[in-house]
Amino acid sequence: MPEGNRPESDDTLPGSVDFLAPVVDGLVESVIVRDSRGRVLLWNKASEALYGFTRDAMLGRDLHASLNAHHPSTLAGLERHLLEQGHWEGELKRTTASGEERRVEVRWKVQPGPDGQPAAIIEYGRDITRLSDLELESRLQAHRYRNLFQAMAASFWELDFSDVRKMLAELMHGGVTDFRAYFEAHPEFIDAAIATTRVVDVNDKTAMLFAAGSREALVGGTVAPFWPPESRHVYAESLLASIHRLPSLSRETRLSTLDGRMIDALFTVCWPSGHHGRGTVLVGVIDLSDRVAAEQEVRASEVRYRNLFTESVSAQKALRQLQSEFAHASRLSMLGELTASIAHEVNQPLAAIAANGAAGARWLSRPQPDLDEVRAIHANMVSDARRAADIIARLRAMASNKASERQRLSPNPVVEEAVHFLHHELLAHEVEPRLELADGLPEIEADRVQLQQTVVNLALNAMQEMTRARCSQPRLVLRTRAGDGELRFELEDSGPGIPPEAHSRLFQSFFTTKANGLGMGLSICRNIIEAHGGRIWAENLPAGGARFLFTLPFAP
Repeated sequence: MPEGNRPESDDTLPGSVDFLAPVVDGLVESVIVRDSRGRVLLWNKASEALYGFTRDAMLGRDLHASLNAHHPSTLAGLERHLLEQGHWEGELKRTTASGEERRVEVRWKVQPGPDGQPAAIIEYGRDITRLSDLELESRLQAHRYRNLFQAMAASFWELDFSDVRKMLAELMHGGVTDFRAYFEAHPEFIDAAIATTRVVDVNDKTAMLFAAGSREALVGGTVAPFWPPESRHVYAESLLASIHRLPSLSRETRLSTLDGRMIDALFTVCWPSGHHGRGTVLVGVIDLSDRVAAEQEVRASEVRYRNLFTESVSAQKALRQLQSEFAHASRLSMLGELTASIAHEVNQPLAAIAANGAAGARWLSRPQPDLDEVRAIHANMVSDARRAADIIARLRAMASNKASERQRLSPNPVVEEAVHFLHHELLAHEVEPRLELADGLPEIEADRVQLQQTVVNLALNAMQEMTRARCSQPRLVLRTRAGDGELRFELEDSGPGIPPEAHSRLFQSFFTTKANGLGMGLSICRNIIEAHGGRIWAENLPAGGARFLFTLPFAP
């Protein structure tokens, strides 16, 4: 070891931790304490055995330089993350005194001093050099899922649902068949189920959104503090979705925070495919408070306008006031529409990511992890994450009036890919799609992601309407053909059709016929198609059901 790495005097260390040596020497894990500049303050016997350097040889030396450490990213980036979050864990490659390279799993934790500034960093390490490739791949998959779970900007919860499943099983054994009627007649059952649902883990966004202070403050507790009485029916809907084995459920509701606030939120609960009955569910929460506030401001402006117009002695003064308030309300409404657009469009790929992540974690926790299954799940997560990123990029471009990323496309593969994205929803709604795609269609010039968004939104609306109407034979037909020099796309369903009073407002923002809808899907479709120089409209079929159509010009 180079002598230049040792400081001239041990008196420069920020304090002695020698009194801890007898305590940590009995541990089988390597325990190292270093100061904020990386100098070793404590080195236990397990560290001596792992790296081959004695305690006296390492005290006061730079840890990273002495062990020739190789990090998964830049050392500066890791240290910055450590100081911001207070902890970091991962794998490093280090060189022992004999020159042997070892792979080490480490956990770093910041120990603050009396002034609140970092005084020392405690490291716990374990040699994983001899782990089998199977074990290593399993650990990497679990680490990727944990990083994805924490990195999401939405609030995510992992909940223990096992006791609630036992309660539902007891009702089934007792002869209950109509659970919706039972829940309505016995609201105390829903209260008991909420009080029994325990928090396994949350991400940092959850602690911030619900004013918990830290993730640790929520883990182990129940979800009861977050469900106000007026929102218990949404929890009941999630129980019904579990009983009917749906892959996911999304509802708009209101939730409570620990500091007494109420937030408007899009609540999504996911059960990964094949994991019904295994006890753990994943919940996502997106804050919609800004969008709801914008809607309320618009309505309040309308009320103020009527009052001003009636009571004001000067019609001109009332008009100026009205114009000012409507301009402000319009800005708020635009902000709310953008927020709702992002929540509506990103919800499906985020739900798919969350479901696949939870499924991957379960496969990894098995005694013999199935790595082929985990790799397939990981590939799906990467695909859905990219799709979510592409959707956000397109929405930002639309909001800032930027040109979309158009390219020459063959129409039929775009439709086929969109149907592939809908695989889970098609299974959940028991719908077998029929594709009637014309051969030899000319190319179009379009943004692939935005066009697929349009097809997915139209198909999801159709499936939800058929489910709501309890159609005995749900039918979904997607058709492409050429007409009058342009592409014509048609989507037909066997649902209840479009109510006459809703027809003229069908593509307006925030208008919806669903009890818990956002009213953004068809508005987004209209904006996309018109931006591409096309038209979109809807009509009822003579034999029942609805047909949505749009046209796009063929590329020159």
